[in-house]
Amino acid sequence: MSGGIFKKYSTGDISTEIKRRQQILDAASEVFSRSGYSATIDQIAEAMGVTKGHIYYYYGSKQEILFHIFQQAMDFFLKEIAAFNDPGLPPDRRLKSVLKAHIIAICENRAIMTVFMGLGRDLLPEHWREIAGKRNHYERLIQDLIREGIAKGYFVSENEKILSYTILGSINWVYVWFQENGDLSKEQIAELMSAYLLQGLRRWPEMHELKLGKTIKEIAVGDSASFSKTVSETDVYLFAGITGDFNPMHVNEEFARKTVFGRRIAHGGITASLIAPVLGTILPGLGTVALETSCRYKAPVYPGDTVTASATVVEKDEVKNRVRMELKWVNQAGVVVAKGEATVMPPREEYRELFSLPD
Repeated sequence: MSGGIFKKYSTGDISTEIKRRQQILDAASEVFSRSGYSATIDQIAEAMGVTKGHIYYYYGSKQEILFHIFQQAMDFFLKEIAAFNDPGLPPDRRLKSVLKAHIIAICENRAIMTVFMGLGRDLLPEHWREIAGKRNHYERLIQDLIREGIAKGYFVSENEKILSYTILGSINWVYVWFQENGDLSKEQIAELMSAYLLQGLRRWPEMHELKLGKTIKEIAVGDSASFSKTVSETDVYLFAGITGDFNPMHVNEEFARKTVFGRRIAHGGITASLIAPVLGTILPGLGTVALETSCRYKAPVYPGDTVTASATVVEKDEVKNRVRMELKWVNQAGVVVAKGEATVMPPREEYRELFSLPD
């Protein structure tokens, strides 16, 4: 679970004493993560296969060991993670790089994160003040990036402190549920989470940057468009939280394993909603009003599946300004997971002038 941070400090041209001290911190982080601060020096020595005297030769007390674990963990995040803040990149890409590196570091150092998140109250007040100062410095790094993104028009104009707490609060708990042998690697999780968090920060484009969708005269029978998305674990849990649908079929692996599906399935509403970006942003596109949609489920969608939602024009009525479309959802294996129909009202020609109005 641990070692990534301390391995960094234990390599290179350093003295035997420093290596020994790092080995103690590494072992102590594992012991503390299991037993809390009630763990003893004897337990740390046993984990290392050394005597208690060996520990005391390098550290004067258990408190000193705990403080050094916190201290080096914060130094690691400040020096190593901040290195991904490349000033040559725009703020959104820089923030994503920092968040990805942060998430990967947490996945590689779960024992250290367990100590960091749970044993801060066991530090002496003067030790905690130093750690809190470094933590605040790191948080300001994130806040400065968000503030810059807001100033340059990349991010929504909101309180950067609250946004930073929301982001860090989301990713700092990865250590609780990450599994080395899970379905997704730490790199995949870092990419998925950072992309999702950045999506919430990014500012909607201004009206003058948008293009009106196709009007009824520009649409022909047979026109088709599609949108693909990989349904993630995060999507499933967020959808459950937003809708209140905590059906164990979706959120409880133990329960779902005993069902006909053999494992958890994504909410049907997630699948059905993937047609929205097709109709609303591609065909007919911006300015479209969906009047009626239907979705008949044919096969389950599992977390990790990539679903392609497509819409094909089968009929249009220029007098009523209506378009009827055939809908289909297909997974990465080519299996049709759902079918349906939609009746939409394409944007009218007079809407075009609205897209040229000044902001």
